[in-house]
Amino acid sequence: MVTMDSVHDLEREISWLTVAGHLTADRRDYLRTCLGKALAACPRAVIVDLRDFDDVSGTAAALFGAAQLTARRDYGVALLWVMPSRGALRARLDAPYWRRALRLHDDPDQALAAVDAGPPPPEQFRVALRPDALAASRARDLVQEACATWGVPQLAATAGRIVVELVLNAVIHAGTECTVTVSRRGAYLWISVRDGATAPPRLLPARPTGLHLLDRRAAAWGWLGGPAGKTVWAAVPLPA
Repeated sequence: MVTMDSVHDLEREISWLTVAGHLTADRRDYLRTCLGKALAACPRAVIVDLRDFDDVSGTAAALFGAAQLTARRDYGVALLWVMPSRGALRARLDAPYWRRALRLHDDPDQALAAVDAGPPPPEQFRVALRPDALAASRARDLVQEACATWGVPQLAATAGRIVVELVLNAVIHAGTECTVTVSRRGAYLWISVRDGATAPPRLLPARPTGLHLLDRRAAAWGWLGGPAGKTVWAAVPLPA
């Protein structure tokens, strides 16, 4: 039986996944799906803690390798792993090939240090906004500047509408200062709005736009919660 817990460090843009138990055939898809969801949120890095996890079937390493390729190629996310403490999986992953391929580390502190010492975050534009009437227009200006700088002006209209909806949701429902970040991550333009409210983003059925617009305009969207607030994000595909 495999279990997985996730914790999100919104300030450092890192997602921690803790995997425990023994991998069985019926839980392999569950594990693959959880890893995929963590990567699709496009944090700066995902650290997977395998200390209490084992796999006697010998299939987990290949699954992790595929996730590593997806993280780098599709999302531009740093994916790091903390070695199992014992068992068959540790013996398998201790080979030089897997240590290099999976960016394996012996403890969480070592993995975190590797994130901090690694390449700088992807190119990004960021602004902190007060919850006032000018917040949405300033966020849209930021997106337009980013799209012009990166040579993708054709995305400015779609990305601008998305960021306006995210900021309005933060202003109306959170009522706190929010931070808007626009990044290039892998094959996507990644837009996020972090606010100080822990409640999930609200979908209002009576409003024809709102967060429902994200279902039509973004390739994917979601939210990450932490003790000090939440980040609502959306991904827009970059031109090939």
